[in-house]
Amino acid sequence: MAENNVESTRFLQNKRVALAGKLGALSKKEAFRLLREFGAEPVDRISEDVDCIVIGADELPGEDISRFLDHTIRKRLRDGSTSLIHENDLLLKLGIAEDTPKQQYTPAMMAEIIRTPVRNIRRWHRMGLLQSIRIVRKLPYFDFEQIQNARQISAWINKGARPADIVKQLSHFKPWVEKKSLLDLDLVVDGRRLLLRQGGKLLGAHGQLHLDFDTEEFHPVSDDTLPIVLAAQPDSIPETESHAELGSPPNDLDGWTRDDLLRSAEELEDSGQLDEAIEWYRVILARYGSHPEICFQLAELLYRIGDVSAARERYYNVIELDEDFIEARANLGCVLAETGRVDLAIAAFEGALNRDDRYPDLHYHIARCLDEIGEADRAALHWLRFIQLAPQSPWAEEALDRLGAL
Repeated sequence: MAENNVESTRFLQNKRVALAGKLGALSKKEAFRLLREFGAEPVDRISEDVDCIVIGADELPGEDISRFLDHTIRKRLRDGSTSLIHENDLLLKLGIAEDTPKQQYTPAMMAEIIRTPVRNIRRWHRMGLLQSIRIVRKLPYFDFEQIQNARQISAWINKGARPADIVKQLSHFKPWVEKKSLLDLDLVVDGRRLLLRQGGKLLGAHGQLHLDFDTEEFHPVSDDTLPIVLAAQPDSIPETESHAELGSPPNDLDGWTRDDLLRSAEELEDSGQLDEAIEWYRVILARYGSHPEICFQLAELLYRIGDVSAARERYYNVIELDEDFIEARANLGCVLAETGRVDLAIAAFEGALNRDDRYPDLHYHIARCLDEIGEADRAALHWLRFIQLAPQSPWAEEALDRLGAL
């Protein structure tokens, strides 16, 4: 046993450990050998005297959930006599986490972690500020680096930068920041302007140099090593044209493109003018016809202003236009549950799960609904599946608590 793992693995000493489902990183034989190496006693089946249950990262047990987690096991989970741990977390504790798959986060999980509305995550992704590692039925998944990037974007916006300005200014910094993540950039927010600290200098988006008052010393600004210095370039913010001050859409839209209308709607949304933004989205639909993405954004805004019935109908509209728009199905289920139609909400979540059983948020929401109507065995299966898919989720602790309390 590695010396530096002794303290972190004491929880396995003399513990009876059972496996639940198929492991993703190890075979059963390898897992048993590893558990014995760290002082545990692996057992072949889950019984009332197990101290720890490892949830496999690949598949859940095919047996009936009531046999897998009977009343005695649930009571032990509730009083802490038996603990649950995800395979990935176990390997992390044992110091061999490099063999585990990378944790993936949905927009809702990401928003919860950095404390921002989920609409911001979706928009930053649409704008290219966040890069997804995969997209399943229009639902993006992100890795931990993108969570850090989202935190950085949120910090810039809180200091006065606008998303559209960030996108445009970062494009001007490409000669300096190509292939770098946002975490690697030393950027300073000056109003709506971003300045890049590079080699002891502050660079504007067009290459102009600025005094860096945060450094203790001031160095001459002439530096032949800088890629571009446009001395004649005026020191101006690379503005994106703003239509947010227009409020309601004008009667004459000649010369306006779909992108102009969409940008105006999003800027109004960013500025908190939700009623006006809704009008602009409706103009887009009226002028260019129904589109699932626009209907989805409209549904989100209608929900935010409290028009839940209208939001529900728009989510239905999205699914009619694109039956594989899984995030719309998930949001529809949430709205139905909120309005008391738990039966319809469960149906909506099940419809989404039929298309993507690996979308963790769906298991979380349907488990809550099944808890509410007293379907403990079915709820337990979804809580387990959620923990299996998203062990690092901000809702994982709640899932474990719910599972133990069933």
